Amino acid sequence: MTDHTAGPPGATVLHLRGDLDHDNERELAATVDEAVARSTGTLVLDVSAVTFADSSTLRTLVLAQQRMEAADGALVLLGPLGPALRRLLEITATDGYFTVADSLPLALAAAGELLRRDPHATGTG
Repeated sequence: MTDHTAGPPGATVLHLRGDLDHDNERELAATVDEAVARSTGTLVLDVSAVTFADSSTLRTLVLAQQRMEAADGALVLLGPLGPALRRLLEITATDGYFTVADSLPLALAAAGELLRRDPHATGTG
């Protein structure tokens, strides 16, 4: 379901994969919370291998975004987003709340831009 990798200095990268739903919501939330706590400014959540996501996943993502903002950090979703996650974000009108990038270099650049701007700004789409 998740896998940590060493990111560039100042960045934490967490790879999410498979079906993320009620059955594994506690594990997902704990893993993402740990990544937020370890982050020193930038958290990249690689969601490119997520095949299903439900409202519990959305809750975890929103809380992570809020915690990163409160810490003056940046959260970026690394895609491309799969159909299930894209649909979840679209139907809940949260797609504009998150910054999404299709490669790690673009995600890091987007995070850098977020950190240079208002640290409480959200989503670039």
